[in-house]
Amino acid sequence: MKNVIDKTIKPFLVLAGLGTCAAGFYAFLPVFSVERIARLQFVENYVIFVQHWGMMVLLMGIFMIVSAFKVSWRTPILVYSVIEKSFMVLLCIFYSSRSFVAGFQGAAIMDAIIVVCLLLYFWKGRR
Repeated sequence: MKNVIDKTIKPFLVLAGLGTCAAGFYAFLPVFSVERIARLQFVENYVIFVQHWGMMVLLMGIFMIVSAFKVSWRTPILVYSVIEKSFMVLLCIFYSSRSFVAGFQGAAIMDAIIVVCLLLYFWKGRR
């Protein structure tokens, strides 16, 4: 199993990083992203939060891609990624009865898959 993980970690991190980078749309196109991607009503009062969140997640994706090639950066980046993505999934579970969660289900599913894979990576790396 460790061999499989070692062979697939680079392409996984690149693909997971690219998927994570998609949140960058919120940083640069907040109205479009909130209304068309999340399918939520855009509230101008929250534009700074939306753009800040989009930039933070975009940078997380970029760093995930970088960690595919710069192994010395991998552990801190992936630990942060697991924490951040787990929190997103937990928020979606916690608020699952609210209608606005529908706009985040795709991201939560992607994040859950990434978290499981990264936990497997850490678990197998320790053995």
